Order: sequence, then C-alpha cells, then structure tokens
Amino acid sequence: MPFILLQSQPPVNLTYLFAAFAVTWLVFFIYAFFVSRRRQELEREIRELQQALEGRGGDSNGD
Repeated sequence: MPFILLQSQPPVNLTYLFAAFAVTWLVFFIYAFFVSRRRQELEREIRELQQALEGRGGDSNGD
C-alpha cells in the first residue's frame, strides 16, 4: 500500500493547490466580467451607428 494512503493528514502542498485553484477561478471571473462589459459597450455602439445610418435616410453617395 502506498505511503500516501497511510497518512492521516493531507499533504502540505494541498494548501498551495487550493490557493492556485482559487486564484485561477478568480482571474477567470474577472476576465469574464470585463469581456461581458466590453461586449455590451460594443453592442451599444453598433446600435448608435445603425441609428445614425438610418437617420441619414439611406443616402449612399458618400457626402
């Protein structure tokens, strides 16, 4: 039987593994938040551009 299975306490490195796991998920959620916010800004900008183009009345002569 492996020695690791006979130990009653978890390995010391388990704390570092949990910390790395928690930091990784925190970074992921922060990244997802900023990507979501940027997507909303781009959608708003697209709507404004569409409204501006519709306001021009479909004038496509380039003036």
